[in-house]
Amino acid sequence: MEVGSWIWKLSYIIHVVSNAISIGLFFVFSFATEEMLKEDIAKRYLKIAGIFISGTGLTGILLLSILTMTGMDDLTSNPIGQSVLVMITGYILVLFVYSLALIYKGGEARLYKKFFAIMFYTYLIVYVIRVYLTN
Repeated sequence: MEVGSWIWKLSYIIHVVSNAISIGLFFVFSFATEEMLKEDIAKRYLKIAGIFISGTGLTGILLLSILTMTGMDDLTSNPIGQSVLVMITGYILVLFVYSLALIYKGGEARLYKKFFAIMFYTYLIVYVIRVYLTN
């Protein structure tokens, strides 16, 4: 169980740090100026955000698999499982908007700002719901 405990702790730390960096990046670009939202700058930071979104997804899958190994099969039966479902739904929405932002070729700062704002507010709403469910 010692190895499983370390895997859980390490993946949870990576998950939380990836989420924090992602939400910070999305926050900054949600309220950025036109100069920061030029296409080349926005694309560069979208690629950096992709690293942390991928880290969040991979560690989230690992954490969820560890939860199911310890007997949490029905996610709708308790508040922690419900918060996991909310996080999965939010992650899917962020991933969808992220992919839209990557394939967007217009270069209009207004749309990049909206993409980043949708991702930021999705993270924010998910964490507010998560705090509500687990307290």
